[in-house]
Amino acid sequence: MVGVNEFVSGEPQAIPILRIPPEVERRQVERLKRVRAERDNERVAACLAELRRVAESGGNTMYTILEAVKAYATLGEICDVFRSVWGEYREPAIL
Repeated sequence: MVGVNEFVSGEPQAIPILRIPPEVERRQVERLKRVRAERDNERVAACLAELRRVAESGGNTMYTILEAVKAYATLGEICDVFRSVWGEYREPAIL
């Protein structure tokens, strides 16, 4: 294996922590509010309902995801549909 024994570095490298300034977060929240106010919410709801139907039937969800994105559904809204259909994975505790 490369790097296990032959190319070991002596010092551990510090991994920089990504820090997002509060101003950037505030601007993104404002953009999201504007998108939600300006989009066709009926179209979004229809796309999310279709996504739910396809997911529940075991069909290919890629096309319906793309349609939902084109209607300006958010990633959170799309993921909420999947969570409501399939649940959320929880790693089992091993004692």
